[in-house]
Amino acid sequence: MYLFLLPLFLSCPQDSAEIQQRADDLEQVRQELNAKIDALADELERRDLGELAPSELTRVSGMGLAASRIYSRDQGTSIGGYGEFLYNLPAGANNTFDALRGVLYVGHRFDEHWLVNTEIEFEHGSTSKSGSASLEFGYVEYLPNDAFAVRGGLLLVPMGLVNENHEPTAYLPVSRPKVEQKIMPSTWREMGLGAWGRTGSLEWHTYVVNGLAGENFDESGLRGGRQKGSKADAEDLAFVQRLDWSLSPGLVLGTSFYVGNSAGSNESLGGSLGTRIFEVHSTWEEGPWSLQALAAQAELDGAQDFNQGFLDGGDPNPSLANTLHGAYLQVGYNLLANTSSSMALSPYVRYETLDTQADLPSNAVANPKRDEEILTVGIALKPTDGVVIKLDYASSDQNGDRTALLIGYSF
Repeated sequence: MYLFLLPLFLSCPQDSAEIQQRADDLEQVRQELNAKIDALADELERRDLGELAPSELTRVSGMGLAASRIYSRDQGTSIGGYGEFLYNLPAGANNTFDALRGVLYVGHRFDEHWLVNTEIEFEHGSTSKSGSASLEFGYVEYLPNDAFAVRGGLLLVPMGLVNENHEPTAYLPVSRPKVEQKIMPSTWREMGLGAWGRTGSLEWHTYVVNGLAGENFDESGLRGGRQKGSKADAEDLAFVQRLDWSLSPGLVLGTSFYVGNSAGSNESLGGSLGTRIFEVHSTWEEGPWSLQALAAQAELDGAQDFNQGFLDGGDPNPSLANTLHGAYLQVGYNLLANTSSSMALSPYVRYETLDTQADLPSNAVANPKRDEEILTVGIALKPTDGVVIKLDYASSDQNGDRTALLIGYSF
């Protein structure tokens, strides 16, 4: 009755070595099956989430690192973002703690060549208490290949070092440089069409955008002229060109210029307020060292007539200048660069000079506070990729000092 067990007995391994070999073979098969199951689960998760699963990021020309997330997708939707929480302690004024901004990047890749990318920003915690919700950029882009693209919509103007790359993890100090707020009014976005591309070590941007709203210029600079895509007056258009050369690993030298008329359809400006902005910039990274430098100048044709128009109307004199200029130099050093730590701890110093009334027409009134020098010293801790904690002290020779703490993130 036990004859049916004989084949099984004869097929059984006769020594421990054979038993161990069969066990090892079974374990290898099990590991291979588990790997295939994990890969299949990841693929199903990506499909279920519409390609929202994390992926390795690479910065695309004209966008910050997190803002470039959609470019890492072959197809589907991506979500990223950044935020900043600011504890500000100005000398002689009340201390404030502010949910400065919270941003969502939402992008969608339709296919190999077409995508849409957007930045939606919420400022100061709530729209019910001096806050706002804005579309910071939003564009449709066509990419025939990896080295050339055409985009249209609400575009970040490609000037300076922080306007396109303004995530808090991208630069060391708490605040963005004043030069890039008053002369190139970051964050600066306008409606337009443009193209960008790469040729060897050269990257370039060429944009046509709506002009600035010149009636909102004043002695403090050009920041009030931003139209931000809100029913923008497009009676006048502006041309923007940017060039960046990678001269060696870690060293980039670049320039950009803006040319346009800022009178628009405002008849009180007499149809002419020519606006030219020019800047040169450089970045260098080598080991623990990082350096940023920028110089900018704006020239306005018609500043005297502009001021006179306000005076004739009985309004306060905006004291708009013929020329505005500024520059800054920033140096940082990562104390942990030559250690096994994945963190970064970088003391930094930034010297900045800004004069928004460098050359005045005869009917303008000089304000000494508009000719300013600022020294900022601080330290930035990056405990992990995407998180930064900054503490700095800024001393201005005209507008008071302040200490600030910022907690920022990007993903």
